[in-house]
Amino acid sequence: MGAIPPPARSEWAKQLKQAALTSAMCILLFALFYGTNSQSPAIATRVLEWSPSQQVQQVASSAMPTNELARLRGRYLDAVRDSILGIHLATPGLRPTMGNKFEPRPYRAQIRAQGSDWPAYGVSMIGKMRMDSLRTLLEDALAEGVPGSFVECGVWRGGASIFAKAVFTAHGAARDVHLVDSFQGLPPNTTALDVQDWSQADYLRVPQPEVQSNFERFNLLDNRVHFHKGYFRYALPTWRAQDKSPIAVLRLDGDMYESTVDELYNLYDAVSPGGYIIIDDWSIKVCRKAVTEFFSRNNLNYEVVPIDNDAAWFRKTSTAPIDHDWYEEFNNSRTTADAQTGGS
Repeated sequence: MGAIPPPARSEWAKQLKQAALTSAMCILLFALFYGTNSQSPAIATRVLEWSPSQQVQQVASSAMPTNELARLRGRYLDAVRDSILGIHLATPGLRPTMGNKFEPRPYRAQIRAQGSDWPAYGVSMIGKMRMDSLRTLLEDALAEGVPGSFVECGVWRGGASIFAKAVFTAHGAARDVHLVDSFQGLPPNTTALDVQDWSQADYLRVPQPEVQSNFERFNLLDNRVHFHKGYFRYALPTWRAQDKSPIAVLRLDGDMYESTVDELYNLYDAVSPGGYIIIDDWSIKVCRKAVTEFFSRNNLNYEVVPIDNDAAWFRKTSTAPIDHDWYEEFNNSRTTADAQTGGS
């Protein structure tokens, strides 16, 4: 089959805008319901003047019954999730084949739930099961008071981070969201372990302005959303040298052995005790190898909980230091092929 180019940007924007409008309507109804049921008429007037994120934060302090608030919050987050995943409009999927070619696939709810297709118009390919798990872990961290932000390494079109921001907003939580990505695709491999050349996958190249625009379509881009551009090997130590703040939930989606190693050694220490680490690529052998070696090398004994056929998570409980000397030696053994492609 011949190459199928990514969907026309105008058509994709049209589809996404329609889905985002559905979510925006949920926010508006959420705010209006609170405003009309509030004990203070003045509050109802002010709600209409605020942005959706502020509207939902106002709800957190409402006199609305807890069960009704939870129901409306859940409906809002379900609408955002389904818009992000292309479920609302049953958008078709694409299956990658050799040489940046794609086979179109009709929408199938079960396949989309498992994250087993690449949605043509959605802004995330992780599927409903992983998205619901992300919400559960974020809400658990909030309920238990685990300090810190949400961090995602490897963001594609930004869907998982958009959803994390929606969860924080729906709960009135003033938490940061950090997106780390080259915004130009995956790096060329710098070790022999990564034999699959992900760097040639054009469909994975999503520029930062496009990701920011996706946040804006959901009215969720503000000064608590941060972008860190570069390959993980370079971007992570640069960012963390300037920002020592804790992480509550860390999502790893690097697809490669070396990327997973970079994520763990640069960010694990920053994850708060009781925080969660999600491995999107647990089913990829080299990524699992990177995680299990990290456990073994640092005497960590964590239960890894599967989410679906691809992803898993574990909860950080140990505060023991990790072996950064090994990581320094590992870095010294790598080639600099990635630096030559502008990812530093």
